[in-house]
Amino acid sequence: MLRGYRAVWGGFALWGLLGIAVASAGACRIEVSPPVHVTVKDLRAMVWARINGRKARFLIDTGAFWSMLSPQARRAYHLSDIVGVTGLWLKGFDGYTAASVTTVGTFTFLHVPFRNAEFLVGANDFPSGAVGLLGGSLLRLADVEYDFGDGLMRFVDPKHCGGVPLAYWAKGQNIGAVKLRRMSARHPFLIGHARVNGRRIRVLFDTGTPRSIMSLRAARRAGITLHSPGVRPAGRMYGVARKWLKAWAAPVAVFSIGNETIEHTRMLISNFNLGQMHIGLVLGADFFLSHHIIVAQRRHMLYFTYNGGPVFDLGHRYLVEKDGAAPVRAGPGATLVGASATAASSPRGSVSMPAAAAGRLMRRGMALAGEGQYRRALFDLNRACALDPSNVEYRFRRGKVYWADRQPKQALADFDAVIARAPNLYQAHLARAQLLLGWKDAPKGSRVTATTDINIASLLAPDASIRRLQLAELYARIGQYPAALRAVNLWIYYHRRDALLPLGWNTRCWVRAEADTQLHEALRDCDRALGRLPQSAAVRDSLGLVDLRLRELKRSVRNFNAALRIKPKLPTALYGRALAELAEGEKAAGEADLAAAKKADPGVTRLFAHMHLAP
Repeated sequence: MLRGYRAVWGGFALWGLLGIAVASAGACRIEVSPPVHVTVKDLRAMVWARINGRKARFLIDTGAFWSMLSPQARRAYHLSDIVGVTGLWLKGFDGYTAASVTTVGTFTFLHVPFRNAEFLVGANDFPSGAVGLLGGSLLRLADVEYDFGDGLMRFVDPKHCGGVPLAYWAKGQNIGAVKLRRMSARHPFLIGHARVNGRRIRVLFDTGTPRSIMSLRAARRAGITLHSPGVRPAGRMYGVARKWLKAWAAPVAVFSIGNETIEHTRMLISNFNLGQMHIGLVLGADFFLSHHIIVAQRRHMLYFTYNGGPVFDLGHRYLVEKDGAAPVRAGPGATLVGASATAASSPRGSVSMPAAAAGRLMRRGMALAGEGQYRRALFDLNRACALDPSNVEYRFRRGKVYWADRQPKQALADFDAVIARAPNLYQAHLARAQLLLGWKDAPKGSRVTATTDINIASLLAPDASIRRLQLAELYARIGQYPAALRAVNLWIYYHRRDALLPLGWNTRCWVRAEADTQLHEALRDCDRALGRLPQSAAVRDSLGLVDLRLRELKRSVRNFNAALRIKPKLPTALYGRALAELAEGEKAAGEADLAAAKKADPGVTRLFAHMHLAP
């Protein structure tokens, strides 16, 4: 059984850091810790810590009652489960999963060593290169300030402040306040209330959920159903139980919390269930990015101010990569009204802000990039690189943002500079290879450079890394199919119980179909993936390609049709269907699909020519 917070996590070890006074008025004095630097990637807030002296990246997860490590991290850091601890189950929005407990001899955070710190070990690995998450076992030790928009968080100690709102940074801004349900070691969750279309809904504040999401039951209470006007599919999501749930994006007329009201926005909805907590809405990292927040544990209060920018941002990525769902835009009509709307002129949104340290500029730039505000992100990242031109991390991150902003020449220059200074950074080799192979006007000799990068990344990347799936696809792009299959097989070996396993099956199915080899095994892989992801355009696309190779033309067309119903402009499905239609003698339909495929992606012809498939 897990011991109490203070028994395991060193009691008030952090309090010794809380000596920097940031505000005082009368008897009230607010002291904070040194800042914890937070990097936001793909709407996930990540920090660095140390496990037995070795650096480790963690997600910040206010929705987790305890801190957790992945199975891969347990192996990599040579940790063992505590003998005799059985019967532990974790509850997520997708159901229950078994867990074990491991002990880290010395876990170091903010230069504070925590001896014999206990972590749960779940079934899944974590995204964005994280080895685990930091939850209530750490975040309940003090009041916490979350300033993800500026790439920071702090632990806070208010003294003699009575009922004074603790948002000490709010100079001229209106402060929102939410009463939280009483918290304890057994129930550390941040639960308050908000209103959706006028109906009161129980809310969980959860930085571990990238995008805010409302349950179908709460949505129905607010007058929103799957058949309401404007509701459309938005992909799938999964949690600790490794079960996939469908999600939809729905118009919301009015959302209000504290003194803030948002009109004409869009929000994700899904059929999740958090059991006896009766949560109707999870406010995720998108809400934390657009607000500056402090959680007052002892008061059971949450205070916030508005940073500016979109609150519920649905416009930049799919819920799951290769999900096949069409991207959902938040829409230009979303409007913030009410008292907190004046906060849009906060320092985060001002380009006249005084010069800041390079690290802070980098973190803020990445937060803006996570919201899809690439030009504003590049403004900060350019300043960070100018202040610290030798920092390879800043150049690499700027290169990724240039790439996302469709500036491949600038991205390539950054990747080249990073690799010259840090030749063992396999992520940079992968990024450059992907850029060069997907860039129509890539410089001469790019294929040779990309091939070298792929081979170097394969040597350097951890065996269990999700990057192995990317390597499999890249090896297939350059025609090295045996190497592609070795990469995906290695990933599948380490992830046999992972929620992302269907992505591995689908990747292997596509690679085999592209190579025109082991087609019946490919069919089995795709069928297994489809069983877990029945609405995946990517899996249907792979099935269509396998059937095309097998000359099952009618079945191929059916699968491509199914893919295109989910993602109408999927270039590979359009081109594959065209080939099947032309082979069946349907010239007009085939030529129309060829034209549509080339319009969606001019490079699709090269991809199919590489597979020796042509009209």
